[in-house]
Amino acid sequence: MKWPIALAVAGIAAGTAAARRKSPAPDRWLGVTVNLPPDEVENDPRLREAFAELAEDAETRVRPAPGGRGTELAARPRQPASGVVGRLAGRDPRQPVRSALRDVKSLLETGEVIRTDAPTTGRPTPGGMLVRLATRRAGGEGRL
Repeated sequence: MKWPIALAVAGIAAGTAAARRKSPAPDRWLGVTVNLPPDEVENDPRLREAFAELAEDAETRVRPAPGGRGTELAARPRQPASGVVGRLAGRDPRQPVRSALRDVKSLLETGEVIRTDAPTTGRPTPGGMLVRLATRRAGGEGRL
């Protein structure tokens, strides 16, 4: 019974050490593609408002998407990334930038920011706990 626990602890320690050696690039641009023409996106006041809120935390840019497929919105956090430990603790400076880009994309394409509904499980079960955890984390770590 003690061996599985010891192996799990050793695996977590090894994974954390490997993640610390691999430092994320601080100058990485995070981006989304909006399915609207560049001139329409650049003239939208909602984009200016959203990017004004990001001005302290990140650099932003707007350019035509490759192949004429809409507009690419990108932002680069001003602070360096904090690694795996910071991401798990919710202290990664990329999280609010990712969230803001997703919100702007949703707002420009649909007219509103779309959020997921709360899980419908009535009683706390192990599976329901995993769903709640994933839903809570998706706000900062959703895929772009």
